[in-house]
Amino acid sequence: MQRLHYSAWLVFLIFACSTAVVNAEDQTTISRDAAEAWLVTYAPGEVYYERFGHNALWLKNPGHGIDHIFNFGFFDFNQPNFLSRFLRGDTLYFSAARKPEIEFAEYRASGRSIKIQKLNLGGSQYQQLEQYLIAQVQPGKRDYRYEYFRNNCSTRVRDALDLVLNQQLFHSLGGQAANVTLRQQINTASSADPWLYLGMDLAMGPNLDQPQSLWQAAFIPEVLSQAVAGIPGLVASESAYYQSDNTWAEGQPLQYLLIAGFGFAVLFILTVRPWCKQALSSVSRMLVFSWLSLCALGGVFLLWLWLATSHVDAAGNWNVLLLNPLYLPAIFWLRSKSKGLLWLSILVLTSTVLAALGAWWNGQDMTAPLVFFGPVLLLVATLLWCGKKTDTGS
Repeated sequence: MQRLHYSAWLVFLIFACSTAVVNAEDQTTISRDAAEAWLVTYAPGEVYYERFGHNALWLKNPGHGIDHIFNFGFFDFNQPNFLSRFLRGDTLYFSAARKPEIEFAEYRASGRSIKIQKLNLGGSQYQQLEQYLIAQVQPGKRDYRYEYFRNNCSTRVRDALDLVLNQQLFHSLGGQAANVTLRQQINTASSADPWLYLGMDLAMGPNLDQPQSLWQAAFIPEVLSQAVAGIPGLVASESAYYQSDNTWAEGQPLQYLLIAGFGFAVLFILTVRPWCKQALSSVSRMLVFSWLSLCALGGVFLLWLWLATSHVDAAGNWNVLLLNPLYLPAIFWLRSKSKGLLWLSILVLTSTVLAALGAWWNGQDMTAPLVFFGPVLLLVATLLWCGKKTDTGS
C-alpha cells in the first residue's frame, strides 16, 4: 500500500476535535440527525494481503466538518526493518483518516466491492466514537503492533464499536460459538492460492485449531459485518456502495497440493529407475539430498518462528517433525553405505509418522502439509531402505 499523505488531515482533525470540545460546553450530546456512523466492509482482493477483506468506520458530522473514513489497516513497506519486523511478528501498522472519495477510489480501482452499514447510535455514543477515532489517528497513537488474529484492522474496528456500545458487542458475540476455527477461516480466505494456503498452514501450530467465539472470529471483516447486523437495532440500514464484477471464488487447494505431492513422487520414481534393483545412484542421492535439505531448512524456519519470535500461534507446531531440522546433519549419511542409509530411512519414516500422529493427538490440522510432503517423504524412506538392501547385497 502506498504511503499516505495524511498530515493535512491530521491537522484538520485536531482542529475539529478542539472544536468539538469547545462546543461541548453548551451541547452535551450530538443530535442523532446531525451525525452518522457507518461500518464499511471491503471485499477480499487479489493481492495476498487483501485476501481476508478489510473494514473501516465512516463518520459524517457536518457540524464538526467531519466526513472521513477511519482506517486501521495501513502499513509502509519502506519503514525501517520492515521485513525483519514482519518475520519476528513485530510489524507496525498505523491508522489514518481519509476523505471517502479518496478511500473508495482505491478499492473501486482494485475491483473490490464496498458494503456500508449505517449504525443506529445515540448522540452520546456517536460523540464518544468520534472522539475515540480522532484520538487514534494522532501521531502518538496511530502506530500499533499488528497481530494477525487478535489485534488487526478488524478487531480494532470491533473494539471501537464495543467501547461506545458499553460492551454490548462483546457480551453478544463472546458467548456465541463461531463453529469454525481460526485455521478454517484462514484456509477459506487463502483457498484460491494453494501455495499461500500451504505456507500459512505450515507456519501455524495447534492454537489455531481450538474452538473460538464469534467475538474472536470477528478478526475477519465480513464476520464482523454479519455479527453487527445480527444485533437487534444496531444496524439502521445496509447497502452496497459499490458492487464489483470481480468474484474471488474459493479454490480446491488440497486437491492441487495432493496432485503436486504425488507428481513429485512420480518424478522421483521415473528418475531413480530401475526401482530397488541396484544401489543408489549419484542422481538418486542428489534428489534425496535436495528434498531433505529443503524440508530441513523449512523446519529450521518453523522452529525459529516458534522459539525466537513473537508469533504466539507458531508455538507447538507439529510440522517441525514433518520438516525435521535433524535431516540437515543426517543427510550426510547419504555418503555412507548400508548403515547410514538405514538410519536415514528410519529417521524420515519415523518423523513423518510421528508428525501425523502427534498432530492428531494434539488436534492440529496438518492435512495440507501431509498431502504435499507426505508422498515424497514416504517414497524417500522406501528408496533409502531399498538402497540399504542393495548396498549390502541382500
